[in-house]
Amino acid sequence: MTTQRILLAGATGAVGFELLRLLRARGCFVRTLSRVEANATRLLGLASEVVVADAAEPGAVSGALAGVDTIVSCLGANVSMTLRERRSYHDVDVVANTHLLEAAKRSGTRRFVYLSAQPGPGYAHTRYLAAHLQMEELIRASGISFSFVRPTGIYSALSDMIRMARAGLGTVPGDGLARTNPVHPVDVAEALAEVVAGGPDVLPVGGPDVMTRDEVMRLAFDAVGKKGLIVHVPAGVFRATSVLLAGIHPRLSDLLEFAAAVTTSDSVAPARGTRPLRAYFAEVAGARGCKSPGEG
Repeated sequence: MTTQRILLAGATGAVGFELLRLLRARGCFVRTLSRVEANATRLLGLASEVVVADAAEPGAVSGALAGVDTIVSCLGANVSMTLRERRSYHDVDVVANTHLLEAAKRSGTRRFVYLSAQPGPGYAHTRYLAAHLQMEELIRASGISFSFVRPTGIYSALSDMIRMARAGLGTVPGDGLARTNPVHPVDVAEALAEVVAGGPDVLPVGGPDVMTRDEVMRLAFDAVGKKGLIVHVPAGVFRATSVLLAGIHPRLSDLLEFAAAVTTSDSVAPARGTRPLRAYFAEVAGARGCKSPGEG
C-alpha cells in the first residue's frame, strides 16, 4: 500500500497540530509548512519533514509541494484580540493560500483540503468570511479535487474569554442572545482527517452544545470560579471602531467587523463534535497563562 504524502500548512496552530498527530498516527508522510522557525521547532520529531517559509511571500513555497499527493491547509490569520500582526485576513488567508494553490497546480498535487469557516446570513459579508469564501472559489476553479471543512467557531478562538472572566468583566456585543455551537480543535482535526483521502466538497462542523453568547461567557466565569459581570456593548460601537481602524490596523479592523456581526447572528452547524466547551474552558483556566495559538 502506498503511503499518502501530505503537505500540512499551519501545523503549529491549534487545529493543525492536532491534525499532524492524527495523520502521523495513521502512518502518513507529513511535510509541515510553518511561517515562524521558533514555532516550527515544536514539530521536530513529529513531522516527517519540516519546512519554514512564509506562504504569503511570492515563490516562498515553490518547492514545498514536491512529491506531495494532498495539501491540507490550516493556514490562516487567527481571531485573537492579542494582535501583533497587522496584515488583513485577505493578505494572509487569500494571498498565502493562493500561493499554495498555484504551487499545488505546478507540482501536480491531486487534492486540496482547506480549513474554511461556516458562513451565516448575518456575517458572510464580513471581510473575515469573504476571505475564506474567496479562497474556496479559487480552489473550486482550479480543477483540483477538494474538500472544505467549515467549523462554526473553534474553542481556541474563545480563550480571550478566560482572560475577561479572570478580570470579572465580560464584554459581549449586542444582547447576547445569538446562538452558536463552537467546536473543539481536536473535533475539527478529526473532520479534516476524514476527508484527506476523499469526501464531500463541503463539511460543516459544529460542537455538541448550542448556546447563546451570554451562556458562553458564563461558562468562562464558571471555569475561573467567578460570578462576574456581563456588559452588552452595542454592535455599532464595534463597527464604528472597525471603520476608524481600517487604514491604521487592517487586521483589528477586520476582526471588529467580524465580531460585531458573528456575535449578534446565529452561527450553528450540524453537531459533529463531541467535546464540550465547559471542559475546554476548565482546562484553559487551569493552565498557566492563557496563550492564544499563533498563526501557522
